[in-house]
Amino acid sequence: MSSQQLLLQKFAVDNGFENTLFLADDGYSGTNFERPAWKKVVEMIERDEVATLIVKDLSCLGREYLQVGYYTEIYLPQKGVRFIAVNDSVDSLVESSNDFNPIRNWANELHAKDTSKKVRAVKRMQAEHGERLGGKPPYGYKKKDADAKSLVVDEETAPVVQHIFEPCAAGKGPSQIARILTKEQILNPSNHYYQKTGAMVTGLDTTRPYVWNQGTIKRILENPVYIGHTLSMRKTTISYKNKKAVYNPESEQVLVENTHEPIITMETWNIVQDVRQHKRRAPKHMEEPNLFSGLVYCADCGKYMVLCRTEKMREDQYYFRCSTYGKRGKDACTPHQIRVVDLKQIVLDDLRRITHFARMKERQFAAYINQKNTLELRREINALQKDVDAMRRRSGELSALFKRLYEDNVLGRVTNEQFRMLSADYNAEQKMLEDAIPEKELRLEKLKASAASVDAFIEKAKRYTTIDELTLELLRLFIHRIEVGERSKKHSHSSGQSIRIIYRDIGTTDSAMDTAEQQPHITPAITGKDDIIQLLA
Repeated sequence: MSSQQLLLQKFAVDNGFENTLFLADDGYSGTNFERPAWKKVVEMIERDEVATLIVKDLSCLGREYLQVGYYTEIYLPQKGVRFIAVNDSVDSLVESSNDFNPIRNWANELHAKDTSKKVRAVKRMQAEHGERLGGKPPYGYKKKDADAKSLVVDEETAPVVQHIFEPCAAGKGPSQIARILTKEQILNPSNHYYQKTGAMVTGLDTTRPYVWNQGTIKRILENPVYIGHTLSMRKTTISYKNKKAVYNPESEQVLVENTHEPIITMETWNIVQDVRQHKRRAPKHMEEPNLFSGLVYCADCGKYMVLCRTEKMREDQYYFRCSTYGKRGKDACTPHQIRVVDLKQIVLDDLRRITHFARMKERQFAAYINQKNTLELRREINALQKDVDAMRRRSGELSALFKRLYEDNVLGRVTNEQFRMLSADYNAEQKMLEDAIPEKELRLEKLKASAASVDAFIEKAKRYTTIDELTLELLRLFIHRIEVGERSKKHSHSSGQSIRIIYRDIGTTDSAMDTAEQQPHITPAITGKDDIIQLLA
């Protein structure tokens, strides 16, 4: 029996209260009035079964001063229920004992608020040290012995996680992967956990243990835990009063890298995220999605190219066209049209050639790429750095201008109307800079970290000694972007067309390929590549 129960029972006996019932809400926050025991008290009061309500002190009734005030000042008196808080010497029959209740209630809530802040601070500190804050390990992992904060790979479910990532890297979507796992009769995560531990989890349906849904697949594909990272503080509550869970913005989330053994390689992870980012649902009458989705862009306006295909068209008639031209017409851009079969052949031929050179002439290939990319990269970094510096200077100037404007308004040099108009303009520009500067800085960091990783490209080239056809996985692994130029003669299907391929790790190879739609299956003539061909021959 708890000390609180002993105190209350002794008080009841000493003061002649009979037919008592003790109710407690252990483990529930006092700011929450949806506590089971308290709800039972209210139900009993509504049935007129309660004459006196006795608590140890006001904080035991609750720590939300508006709610506590409502119950003690309005609800209980209306229901004819006597209220006693033993340690606070509060008795609703003694009017003077209630004088300080508002102050006590406010102090109790302040204590709850302070405790909440301390708990949040401790949780954030734990998260920043890479500690896991959740109890149930993510699917594919298990707890290391009894240590809930350490993860080890679960040999039973880790292969299933890999089985989820592999088809996604090859172009399949979450719904397709879910159907595959369901057909293969693989236990879904909630049922697997239930069978292993006996613990019930949200969404558990024991009548359909082998049914997977696309939501589960999406969460697995987006969770960085599978590359060895710990992502914490993804969710929070609205306040210490309102326990509804909401997602934190990314800036408030905490990601700590390399905290445990990964199940998925970084290479596979990057391919999957790229595929997911540019994934577009195929039309109902088309079984296969767009192989080049998110990769093909107009060389002139920089906007993406759209795949044009209909149910009546043959597959060899599908073509890409500039999205700007399609939306706004010839005054904004030109078609830059190219057939899919031609583009496939161009990219396949160039990929074979580049990977062959990378495998056969490693040293010469690395020297060439490093020399070329170092100059290009330095130019882009310098230009971007100038933009960032200029934007930071302007942000500082705006802060100074706003301060001076405020002072002038206070001193009467600027009218209130002028202040409102100018401050609105300054605030709008400041907001634009606040959004743009982080994006520029992120791009700058990526550029600095992307100094040609020729070794990584060569290693990938060695793994693919034979490339018979283009696959989505190959495209995402090797190619970052494809830029399609306009034909040298408008409305001509036989004139040359520039295709610029930007490879991952090594960038461009200073190449432009001429292709004629009349000869889609012949390796197109290559211009501007004599330097690299002579070097590697």
